[in-house]
Amino acid sequence: MATNKTKAVERKEVRIGLLGCGFMGKCHSNAYKTIPYIYASANVMPRLMVLCDQRADVLQREAARYGYEEHTTDWQEMAADPRIGLLDNCGPDPLHPEPCIAALANGKHVVCEKPMAVSVADARRMRDAAAHAAGKAMCTFNYRFMPAVQFAKNLIGEGKIGAVYQIRVQYLQMAGHDPSLSPQQAWYSAWPHSGGLQGIGSHAIDQCRFLVGEVASVSALVRTFNRDRAIPSAGCSAEVTADEATAAVLEFANGAIGVVESSVVATGRKNFLAWEINGSRGSLRWDLEHPNSLFACLGGQADDSLLGFTEISVTESGHPYVGPWWPQGHNIGWEHCHIIEKFHFLKAVAHGEPLCPSQATFEDGYRVAVIIDAMRKSSLAGSRVAVTF
Repeated sequence: MATNKTKAVERKEVRIGLLGCGFMGKCHSNAYKTIPYIYASANVMPRLMVLCDQRADVLQREAARYGYEEHTTDWQEMAADPRIGLLDNCGPDPLHPEPCIAALANGKHVVCEKPMAVSVADARRMRDAAAHAAGKAMCTFNYRFMPAVQFAKNLIGEGKIGAVYQIRVQYLQMAGHDPSLSPQQAWYSAWPHSGGLQGIGSHAIDQCRFLVGEVASVSALVRTFNRDRAIPSAGCSAEVTADEATAAVLEFANGAIGVVESSVVATGRKNFLAWEINGSRGSLRWDLEHPNSLFACLGGQADDSLLGFTEISVTESGHPYVGPWWPQGHNIGWEHCHIIEKFHFLKAVAHGEPLCPSQATFEDGYRVAVIIDAMRKSSLAGSRVAVTF
């Protein structure tokens, strides 16, 4: 039997330079490698051009592993490289602003991991750079692209739960619950990390804004419980200033109220993001440990004996983002929302289209930074703080 050579399909190529070859660099690279065959009809082909990291000892190995054609330890070189059309910044939090701003100034498109910036001033500079740039810019708030989360947003927008009264959001991890862990072992507590509120609380805040609306004021408590952590290799200890837990009450511009908790010392919680939204005609509930299920109470104001939460498997082809993936009931996982998010951004870049309405922009990244800053100010002052953008 004769075989025929498969012809390559012509696609719009997007050449990518990625900064940071750690956990999130791996995640983003996986997304780019998956997009061409899952979203074949979109005619987009990410090309992994250059991987950049300051750790020269691991860079060659990871560049080969992820499939990048070249590697460098100089982000400035990558930001100026005319061959690269998109710079993806998965570097340490304090190193987000300058590479992103430089890439935008050089006409590139930019993807930046959250938190977009550690300070409001840097977030504002990034927001302003994006506003005046020719390229598109996205802040990675990937949970917006969980099918169940987008489905919930659609239901809220359609008035299915009526007027929104309340939201309760938790993002909990146990990364630093053990006081004997060194700063290097608790991801949020050693440079260049910026604390639990920035690292995971930013996602909780973004979920509030995405699903309910803009935040008008906050009242918060921000705490660090383990202020002195041992460094066995050096035979000493280090003072830890990074926050470990936050509890906050939010007032929304539309009159709703919210409660947000973030913690990196929640013993037993590996990576637990959850929310419940209550409205005048119904309620919705979702959590990351059951990512494909939306729990909904949509009984309206009829017979209260029939009210309760029903589990909806958000895996039908007609549900948001599900179509290109698997048959109904064949679940998707954590990495898929990154793939879906990056696909929508690349499609807009490759074909000159507007960004997907659910895409988090640098304006969104800036606003989350402002809300985090207001929470910290509220905790220090012991009073409610208005959020001003």
